[in-house]
Amino acid sequence: MLGALVAVHASRADVPAPVGARRLVPTTPGRVVFHVGLARCRFVDPTRPTTDYATGQVSPGRVLETEVRYPTTNGAPGVETRAAHPAYRHGPYPVIVFAHGFAVTPDTYAPLLDTWTVHGFVVVAPIFPDTNRAAVLAEGDGAEEDVANQPADVAFVTRQVAAAARGANPACRVLRGLVEPDDVGLAGQSDGGETVGALAFDRRFLAPGLRFRSVAVLSGAEIEIGPSAYGAPPDAPALLVVQSATDACNPPQDSVALYDAVPIADKWFLALERAPHLGPYDGADRAAFAVVARATTRFFELSLRARSLSGFARGVDPAPRLARLTTGPRAPALPDLVQSAAACYAG
Repeated sequence: MLGALVAVHASRADVPAPVGARRLVPTTPGRVVFHVGLARCRFVDPTRPTTDYATGQVSPGRVLETEVRYPTTNGAPGVETRAAHPAYRHGPYPVIVFAHGFAVTPDTYAPLLDTWTVHGFVVVAPIFPDTNRAAVLAEGDGAEEDVANQPADVAFVTRQVAAAARGANPACRVLRGLVEPDDVGLAGQSDGGETVGALAFDRRFLAPGLRFRSVAVLSGAEIEIGPSAYGAPPDAPALLVVQSATDACNPPQDSVALYDAVPIADKWFLALERAPHLGPYDGADRAAFAVVARATTRFFELSLRARSLSGFARGVDPAPRLARLTTGPRAPALPDLVQSAAACYAG
């Protein structure tokens, strides 16, 4: 039986333009208005190999080029500014580690990642060595098998971020003193959603010593490796699942199954009434993007800053028709769709 039910709405008049397009998404009144600084760090895990799925060749180590978006007050509005001076005096900031989907890069999601940054988060987004756009073009669709290695990639990057915050990792000096390593959230879309969901809730992928306060799975599913092993680990993070009822790339039943498999009290399901697979996250579907940007920002503000999701439903602009936000042990009833690869990046 479902818990609280709240409708979510954004009219055409109040839909914010993606940050990377024309203007900043408005912040909470009275809060510092940040711009977006952009840096790139390289983290290398020497303990695990990388496979070329076109040739079968295995190379030592995994190189994780990583984009870091951080709050700055001296950048240009609506523009990601490289090497801008971080706004250290307003920090340290909570950090969101983001996992991209198949055959794209973190830049695909720049409007959403920039929105979080404008609201005072550091967003760390590794580029996966086999499933980024260039790698898939070179290796083919078989590279998607490497999703099984991505939860460990995200765990490794998270540990590197914590070390850099303490000044113990020269590979990413921009993070020194900038992030609060105890306030870490995860987010991921599509295969990236599978990645972060597995790292947080699948006992086969849990990372000892890491604690995440919240996880946003955006059009994702349970990781497709053997029988489901999802559960409620100790200190389980809060969960937000976002899914469109018309997304045939990641059919609704997949997000429903993930949500239902995680037996925790602090979980929420944001069901978009009608949206494509990628549009709610790259800004192409402006109405859906506005709902997702508002809901995910509020989710991370409460879970990482306040450390409590009390009032989450009230803070996500209630009104009918664009989406439904529910909480409870079971996901809302959504249609079962036949999966279609053609739907993955259409529309």
